[in-house]
Amino acid sequence: MDRDSTGAWWKGLARRTAFAVLASALLSLLVSAVLLGLPHGWSTATSWADITLRSSWIAGFLVPATAVTHLALHVRPGRPRPHGHHRPRSFMRDGRHR
Repeated sequence: MDRDSTGAWWKGLARRTAFAVLASALLSLLVSAVLLGLPHGWSTATSWADITLRSSWIAGFLVPATAVTHLALHVRPGRPRPHGHHRPRSFMRDGRHR
């Protein structure tokens, strides 16, 4: 793997991880909005400690899932070779074995 593709790989991972953290904060705020409508949910919906706790729980799931997904997409065994690299053929064009 050359330097350019390694740098792009890390940038992609950092971008996806940042998106996962932002998504966890957004999901936590949405949960707070749902809790506002429940009886006795106002205190936990507006408590900063509860919001950060929910965000950390959601991020604890989303960030590793994002990293595993990024690895699964970019580190695949048996990647196809670039054009110009051909496998040697064991048979000639007319069907005879070499």
